[in-house]
Amino acid sequence: MQLTSPFTPDMIHNLTLSVYEDAVKLRRLFHENPELGFEEHHTSSVVEKYLRGLGLEIITGIAKTGVVGILRGQKNGPVIAFRADMDALPIQEETGAAFSSKNPNVMHACGHDIHTAMLLGAAKALSQVKDQIAGTIKFIFQPAEEMLAGGKHMVQDGVLQNPDVNYIYGFHVWPDLPLGQIGFKSGPLMASMDSFEVTLKGKSGHGAAPQQGIDAIVGGSHIITGLQSIISRETDPVDSVVLTIGTLSAGSGFNIIPEKAVLNGTIRTIKDDTRQRVAKDFTRIIEGMGAALRLDPDIHYQFGYPVTNNTKEHVDHASQLAESLFGEEAIVQLENPSMASEDFSFYLEHIPGAFLFLGVQDQAGGAYKLHNEKFLPDECVMKYGISLYIALAVYHFKMSQ
Repeated sequence: MQLTSPFTPDMIHNLTLSVYEDAVKLRRLFHENPELGFEEHHTSSVVEKYLRGLGLEIITGIAKTGVVGILRGQKNGPVIAFRADMDALPIQEETGAAFSSKNPNVMHACGHDIHTAMLLGAAKALSQVKDQIAGTIKFIFQPAEEMLAGGKHMVQDGVLQNPDVNYIYGFHVWPDLPLGQIGFKSGPLMASMDSFEVTLKGKSGHGAAPQQGIDAIVGGSHIITGLQSIISRETDPVDSVVLTIGTLSAGSGFNIIPEKAVLNGTIRTIKDDTRQRVAKDFTRIIEGMGAALRLDPDIHYQFGYPVTNNTKEHVDHASQLAESLFGEEAIVQLENPSMASEDFSFYLEHIPGAFLFLGVQDQAGGAYKLHNEKFLPDECVMKYGISLYIALAVYHFKMSQ
């Protein structure tokens, strides 16, 4: 698909360059002042002020610290949403950057500073050509993506209504792809993420008289091993399930049989029906093995983030636009989903759309993985994101059919 007048690739790139300096300043400001989930008061204040300066309609207080800017074009068209997450992580930064975090043990180690600055840059660029836009654009700035399901709370607070959103896009910086490449995948892009805490109650006893107790550690070890049969013997080999026990807590002395063991962990799947089945299998195995081992299990299973399911039409549309903007070499069609999770999935449960990966892998700060204390993507990746946001806003996906 070739882009044509009034928005040629050169015009889109020039629009991006006109706002890039702003985006860089904002990224560094956010990076210096990171805030944890639902505490993004400074960040949301900066976002609100910037959007007001562009003349956009503003909604604040969504999901506590969320902000939405609404740009209404001069022509009729769909309502498109773009989403950026604003929260940081409880990590002590070790990048050595001149704009390193000023807040102890809080860091933008997942690129949300770039996501937010990039979307603000796109908002500025698009506000400059409002008279040429058909439809309405919602710029969604969301709190608490990291484990707190901010996206779910945004949806519950009505962010996809008034006006009702037709489809949505979001980007994430991705160190598994080289800088300058963009990853696309239809269907499941990222896994669901559920969590659990299981308490196994036995009977305390002396280590020298095991017959007088009911050993929660031995029982827990058998159960941990037994749970892996969900994957090895109850799941189709071409399906994907990850079951991880992250902690096992038990005992207070080397010669005491503990009364209690506590298991904590996570389960990831890429199919909704597999997700539901695994939850049932998990309970069945623990209850059955617990009974066999004379343990009384207390199971707390928490459904977390759903599978991030991209809509094929919107992925194809974005891929075609990206190829027109950046060339064929920038396009990567991903074969496999990531078993990491994203709360962008909550939006995609309600409306179609796509989540895309912006490659940042280089020989510097982009060489580290997400959530690493040295992760520092090159801000030039924002040029790709801003340009693609502009193209998605002015070329609706139906035009590519």
